[in-house]
Amino acid sequence: MAHLALASIEIVSGTADARRASVQWAPSAVIAAGLVIYLAAAVAVYIGAAGQIRFTADSSATIPMWHPWLPAAVGIALTLVALPGRGGRASGTSRDRVDAVVLTLLAITFAALLVLSGPTEPNYTVLKIGLLVICPLLLFAVGRRRGPVPDFVDEPPGHRWRPMIPVFGWAATHLVLSAHGPAQRIDVDWVTLVVGLVLGFVINAVVEEFFYRRWLQTRWARVLGGTWPAIIVSSLLWASWHIAIQGTGDLGMDLANTIVNQGVTGLFLGLLWARGQAMWPLLVTHGLMNANPVVLFG
Repeated sequence: MAHLALASIEIVSGTADARRASVQWAPSAVIAAGLVIYLAAAVAVYIGAAGQIRFTADSSATIPMWHPWLPAAVGIALTLVALPGRGGRASGTSRDRVDAVVLTLLAITFAALLVLSGPTEPNYTVLKIGLLVICPLLLFAVGRRRGPVPDFVDEPPGHRWRPMIPVFGWAATHLVLSAHGPAQRIDVDWVTLVVGLVLGFVINAVVEEFFYRRWLQTRWARVLGGTWPAIIVSSLLWASWHIAIQGTGDLGMDLANTIVNQGVTGLFLGLLWARGQAMWPLLVTHGLMNANPVVLFG
C-alpha cells in the first residue's frame, strides 16, 4: 500500500509538473505564433496587394500598409515610457480559463456569422449585441454563483492622466497621415451625422473595447501568465471580424488585410489597457479612429 501511495504521489506530482511546464511554455508559444502570423500577413499584403490595404468600410480606397503601423508604433513606444509595467499578476483560475475559452468562441462565432450572413443592418447590431454583450454578461452572471468575482485590475492604477501621452501621440500621428490619405466625403445632414456618431461610438468603440480588451484580454493574461500573449490573442480576434465589412471575397487576403491594419492597432490598444487599466484611453482612441475628424470635417 505504501508503494502504491508513493507511486500515486509521483504520478500526481509528475502531472502537476507537466501542467506547470506547459503553462510556462504557453506564453512563448503564443508570442512566436503571433509573430509568424503578423509577418505572414505583412508579406501577403506586400506581395499580393503591392503593400496597399483597405482601411474603411465606407470606401474602396487603399493606403500604404505602414500608415496604421506608424501611429501604433508611436503609441506603443509612448505607452512603454509613460506607463510603468505592473509587477505581480494574478494567476488564472478555473473560472478564468472557462471565461477565456467561451469569450474566444464568441469572438470566432461573431466573425464567422458576420461573414456568412453579411454586415447589413439589423443583422450587424443584433449579432454584435447578442454575442459580444448579452452572452458575456450571462457567462459572468453564471460565474458569480460559483465563486467571488475576480478583479479586473491587478494593481490600483496610478497617474491616471499619463495615458493621455500615448493617446495624444497616436492621435496626432494618425490624423496627420489621414490628412495625406485618400479624400473622402460624408454627405449627410448634421442630425443624421450626430446620431450616427453617437450610436456608432456605443456599438463599436464601447462594445468592442469592453469585450476584446477588458473582458477577453484580461482573462487570457491571467490564463497565459503574460501580457503580450493576451494582447496578441485579443488583437487577432478583434481584427478578424473586420473581414465582413472590408472584405472582397478573397478570405486569405482579407484576413491579411485586417491583421496588417486592425491587428497592428490592436497591439497598441491592448498594451494601453494592460498598462493603464482604464477604459477612457481606449474609447478615445477607438472613437477617433472610427469618427476621424479629418474625414468628417476636412
